[in-house]
Amino acid sequence: MGILARSKSMANALRKALAEQHIELPHSACLEIVARQFGFSGWNILKAASENETSLSFTLFVEHGRQQEAFLFYQAAFGAVRTKAHYLQENELMTVELELGGRQVAVCGSNPRREAEPQRGGPFFLKEKGAGSTVFRLVVNDAAAVLKAAVAAGAAVRDKVEFADDGWRVATIFDPFGHIWALQEKKVATTRQVA
Repeated sequence: MGILARSKSMANALRKALAEQHIELPHSACLEIVARQFGFSGWNILKAASENETSLSFTLFVEHGRQQEAFLFYQAAFGAVRTKAHYLQENELMTVELELGGRQVAVCGSNPRREAEPQRGGPFFLKEKGAGSTVFRLVVNDAAAVLKAAVAAGAAVRDKVEFADDGWRVATIFDPFGHIWALQEKKVATTRQVA
């Protein structure tokens, strides 16, 4: 969710909370307050700045017919939330859109025709664990807890939780669809020396 949508949502929540306290404030005033909370001098400045905002979303391809299974895995392992679904004409699920780690992620079944005719070009689903060229990094509070949830949901451990050279606690997994996910804790681990 971009700053503009987030700001509007926050302004709506602020107005509702104030109304519950019998304080009536116009929506425009709530937008101004939220803009200042984000460090802008006013709503119009925030709105102008957000027009140049760049956002990132991506699509993970899985074997056709496994889109719902993939969503259920990402939900159980990482807390993904389903935001939308797209269907083919025959009411067959084509894509599930998720929010994961503050980003929009689409899970799409690869086109069986393209899979059967690779000369047409992809995108293709991964045929082996780690066969893609991307590692998805998820920054989490507790790498061990997320690793445990991911394994319970069907992931395979690639690297157990360990300390990286730069002090971060990290682990990596293969999801059931062959994608590699790095789980990195938000804070650098500190070690205590015993005297």
